[in-house]
Amino acid sequence: GVAKAASTTSVVLVKPAGAFVGGTGHTVQGLLRGEEDAVSSGITMRLRRTCWNLWFKKSTYKNRRKKELRNRSYNIQMINRYKRAMRVVTRYLKGVRNGRENPANFEEFMATVKDDLDHACLTIDEVCVQGVIKKEGAAGRKDKLCWYVRRVAIEKGWLEPPEDRFEKSMVTIGYKMPVNYKLREPRPWQLPGWKSPYMLKREFDEWKESKKQEAAA
Repeated sequence: GVAKAASTTSVVLVKPAGAFVGGTGHTVQGLLRGEEDAVSSGITMRLRRTCWNLWFKKSTYKNRRKKELRNRSYNIQMINRYKRAMRVVTRYLKGVRNGRENPANFEEFMATVKDDLDHACLTIDEVCVQGVIKKEGAAGRKDKLCWYVRRVAIEKGWLEPPEDRFEKSMVTIGYKMPVNYKLREPRPWQLPGWKSPYMLKREFDEWKESKKQEAAA
């Protein structure tokens, strides 16, 4: 027989600024019009940047699919955390390259970028400890930041290219990687009092219905 083609429909979940995905701070939205028939039981889960429109793309999801959406929204939130931390460092480094930022020497350059670099590395470690990214990927991202710092320093003439091309970037720039002491924490849905967006939606519908009955009485 002919195999059924897998759905390629993408679903997106966006969270408001400052809200924690999986918590009770979401604004509950109704079903999106015209989208129920566009989503099948197979949901594309890759390259997702936000979590706002993920939950109610379809009127009915099986429990297994709801858990997948819940887990994916948590991963999106954690991935965005370390990407935002990395973006602060890369934005400053780009400013140094294009002349928007003008540190006088290498010492001033490192003193300015060190705190943000420490924060980015610790955030990457925390996301790795939570199991969202693998340790090889976390190491690669931290090395990429150090490599970028070394590249800018060499372009500005503050450092000479290392004789050993396999020398670690953190060694060349004299940077000591911060140590992460955080242990793995439970997921939000493993804590008491957590409510899924579907629970919040059901409570909202019940509240709205009670208000209609009060107004009609």
